[in-house]
Amino acid sequence: MLSANSRSVVRNGLRIALTFCMIVVPCLAQKDPGVRKGPANAGKPLPGLTPIELSMFNEGLQRAIQLEAVCDDCADLTLGSPVEPEKGKLVYQTNSAGLGTRFNGDQCLGCHNQPVLGGSGGFMVPNPQDPPSRQRAPENPMFDLIPHRKGATNKVPSFITQYGSIREVRFASKPDGSPDGGVHQLFTVVGRSDVFPQGQDNTCTIQALPPTDFETQYSRGNLRFRIPLQLFGLGILDGIQDREILQRHRETAALRRALGISGVPNRSGNDGTIARFGWKAQNKSITMFAGEAYNVEMGVTTDLFPQAVDETPACTAVKSEPNDITRLDGDDSRNQSFFNPLHEVADWVMFGLFMRFLDAPAPVPFTDSAKRGQQLFGTDASNPGVGCVLCHTATMVTPARSETKSLQNVTAHAYTDLLIHHMGSGLADDITQGAANGDMFRTTPLWGLGQRIFFLHDGRTDDLLQAIAAHESPATNCFTPVSSHGGTSRCYGPSEANSVIRNFNALSASDKQTILDFLRSL
Repeated sequence: MLSANSRSVVRNGLRIALTFCMIVVPCLAQKDPGVRKGPANAGKPLPGLTPIELSMFNEGLQRAIQLEAVCDDCADLTLGSPVEPEKGKLVYQTNSAGLGTRFNGDQCLGCHNQPVLGGSGGFMVPNPQDPPSRQRAPENPMFDLIPHRKGATNKVPSFITQYGSIREVRFASKPDGSPDGGVHQLFTVVGRSDVFPQGQDNTCTIQALPPTDFETQYSRGNLRFRIPLQLFGLGILDGIQDREILQRHRETAALRRALGISGVPNRSGNDGTIARFGWKAQNKSITMFAGEAYNVEMGVTTDLFPQAVDETPACTAVKSEPNDITRLDGDDSRNQSFFNPLHEVADWVMFGLFMRFLDAPAPVPFTDSAKRGQQLFGTDASNPGVGCVLCHTATMVTPARSETKSLQNVTAHAYTDLLIHHMGSGLADDITQGAANGDMFRTTPLWGLGQRIFFLHDGRTDDLLQAIAAHESPATNCFTPVSSHGGTSRCYGPSEANSVIRNFNALSASDKQTILDFLRSL
């Protein structure tokens, strides 16, 4: 016979069952521990750099901190002048000119500052120019700081939220229904005080440069989001040879086959070697990534991308194109001396050098739980655990010789195979880049994961457990993207991670927790 309490459970199941869990027995549900507290263990230069390499690293860091302005003569900082930004504030001073008429950001590290400079997307003080007593709490810099800097009049789209992730926007389809896939910048320079020199009429108005109608595209389901990732250790990944990547992949072939995991390189269309940067491994090198970021995210024209994203004459009249190139002036009157090594190198190249010399993040000492989680996650082909390591390869080694000695024989604990995998319709963004089609993504490096805020390519969650669950996706029937303009029907097979996620789900709650603890220790 049921007791009175048991009958109450039948009648009010959820409420009483939860009470029983809290009072009678300990609850064992696993939970993401959240962003790891304590030191970042990241953001430092590679150990053992030469004095010249270190000076280039430091200058690259400064260039990545300082703001881009629109006009050529708007600099209020001299190149080589060190600044010491506070966490979450960076600086409000301008070193560089060249900000495009359309842009997503106006300084590199505005999108790469979590938990320290060089990290992933985080929060920033929205009014850093105000006295400390009046500064507001850090928030998504796309919510107020970037769109309204220097008097800009941008309307912030609804999908950019105060405490949400920094987002880059791509369109899945063009108005005629054909594939798009390109970045569409969120903001314009309309209203900024630096578009024209003081005293000149500003003809760069909303009539000359109308904003993109993102809200309509959002309502049609045509937007695809991507978030910024950490820059830590990219020079190490840049140097890993193709043969190292492929050998590590071959070592796990039988294990992967049993779990339905494939993985292929996204190769450069020019030389056929393995591309490895970006969410779909679409960029061949960090140098290419640096040039693309300057052009696509900030609208800055360079030696690598000499044409502007938007060439509206009324908004580009006082800016040379291409703008950020090797500096050839005979003196420093314009802060561009060809005879000063710290001045002559273009900003985008300096940004690439900063990334090349930026060391990998280091994990914190593992607790007993994290050690158990590491074994369950998998360590190598001899211990695959539940199978996570079959894509998130634990280690790779850089070549024995490098022009940068600090990059020789480095064992990278990046937890990535640098290959692209089918992830199914649940994560598909319907965008093709090289060999990576609409549901394929590069295996994201996991080093430094312990202090990331947002996960997955679109930042849809800040919960690591939800991010793991999202890796599972069954095969789907063909479908048409939500769009009043129609579009090409697309269908996707199952996620390559399905078997691994089933293995993870079969673990006890306590064992799942150990994997979460391990990942948050990285």
